[in-house]
Amino acid sequence: MNELPGIWRTELWHPMVVHFPIVLLLGAAILRIVSKFFVDEKRAFLKNVSRLSLHLGVVTAWIAIYTGSLADAIVVRELCDPTVLEDHENAAYTLGIIFTIAALLDSLNFFSWDKLSFLKKPINEWAIISLLLAGSVYLGYTAHLGASLVYQQGAAVYQPTESCVEFE
Repeated sequence: MNELPGIWRTELWHPMVVHFPIVLLLGAAILRIVSKFFVDEKRAFLKNVSRLSLHLGVVTAWIAIYTGSLADAIVVRELCDPTVLEDHENAAYTLGIIFTIAALLDSLNFFSWDKLSFLKKPINEWAIISLLLAGSVYLGYTAHLGASLVYQQGAAVYQPTESCVEFE
């Protein structure tokens, strides 16, 4: 009799983790843009929530990249087209770098630049928003590739027997 594989398989850590950075990073981008339409306290609140979301999203994105690397070693042998997995991995590193740069630029706001303070805020803010938008596009592309790995190639998906005896 066949047994169902455990839910704590290494290749399943990635899908359990990857949804956190998707929500956090897209939320950071949306909130940062929306904050531009408000003034004073509401703008500061939205910007702070965006900042928190960005920094948590960057941390969880790198955790997702790490767990994806662990899954890569296991699922690559089962794929019909492993180039999709390579594209997915490259896009994940790219979005990780983009959002990390945005988080680092955002952190510069906590330091004082006396001589350049008149330039720092507007240039830095638009650079952050641009990076958040670019990162969001890469995030969508990376998620699309991940979905194609799962739904078109069955990456890390258990295929039950024809008679489904393992569920009895």
